[in-house]
Amino acid sequence: MPTGRGVRSGALTTCLNMSSKRFAAIDLGSLTVRLAVAAKDSNGRLRVLKHLREVTGLGQGLAQTGSLTPEGMDRTLTALKKFLQEIKNLKVEAVRAVATQAVRQAQNRQVFLDRVQDELGLKVRVITPEEEARLSLAGVLTALAPEFLQAPEMLVFDVGGGSSEFALLRPGREPRFASLPLGVLTLSQTHPVGNPPEAARVAALRQAALDELTGFANEALQPHLAGVPRLVGTAGAVTTLAAMQLGLRKYDPGKINNFILTRSRLTALAERVSALSEADRARLPGMEPAKAGVMVAGAWLVWAISQVFRQDLLVVIDAGLLEGVLQVLSFEF
Repeated sequence: MPTGRGVRSGALTTCLNMSSKRFAAIDLGSLTVRLAVAAKDSNGRLRVLKHLREVTGLGQGLAQTGSLTPEGMDRTLTALKKFLQEIKNLKVEAVRAVATQAVRQAQNRQVFLDRVQDELGLKVRVITPEEEARLSLAGVLTALAPEFLQAPEMLVFDVGGGSSEFALLRPGREPRFASLPLGVLTLSQTHPVGNPPEAARVAALRQAALDELTGFANEALQPHLAGVPRLVGTAGAVTTLAAMQLGLRKYDPGKINNFILTRSRLTALAERVSALSEADRARLPGMEPAKAGVMVAGAWLVWAISQVFRQDLLVVIDAGLLEGVLQVLSFEF
């Protein structure tokens, strides 16, 4: 699996000349490894100094074998070495690294964690699904426009490589968190569509996503919903769909944050990526080339969420888990 590199500013304000304490957060996802370095300004607000990402496919093959592959671990360690050099260059004083679904479920996760500790001196914390959902929600709220918070019910979701996290917000009540072990990488692996995609395989993937989400929603979330919740989505599949809709040649989080996708546009985008080979998808404006291989699954997974929760509008947010980790870290130090 080829790696992909990119630099994306987060939802927090970018600023390169800071003298205050600096914090770094690292997210070891099933598909992508990400770094954010930030500092507090004189008003106590976090400002991003650097935001890097690399598609390493740490969870590649996990659905079939139950273990992380040596190649996936090697690619991830290589990316982490580069991140740690950036952290050193920027004189970061506090670092927190978290790992999510791929590491959570891998039979050989301790082998990977020991390698990261022994070879890089980096301690990685494997967070629970609820912690992941809480942190993703905290990150989303750093960028969500205030008017969207007025909805009677709001469902925030983070579609990752190995799992999808959900946070249900209702006025005057504690948030309710739920996690589904289904993401763009796992769905791509369990329901390969071919290259170029075959219509019957795409239909099977779409139905599988719909079936899994329906069963999950009926058990974990629908009993707690009074009506149709406002949907707010974050993470790579969601932001890529927004970038495609906007036709962005250069990714701009300022244009992504609080952009609204309709369900009809989600359907059209999913059908578009499903009609193209991986190479052709990689050339689409707004597409991160290294993620072209999982975007058929990603598009239909996001579409299925809108279907299951009967919502025609999706608010897109660039910030999520990484920004949530930064928020917590900044309060602790």
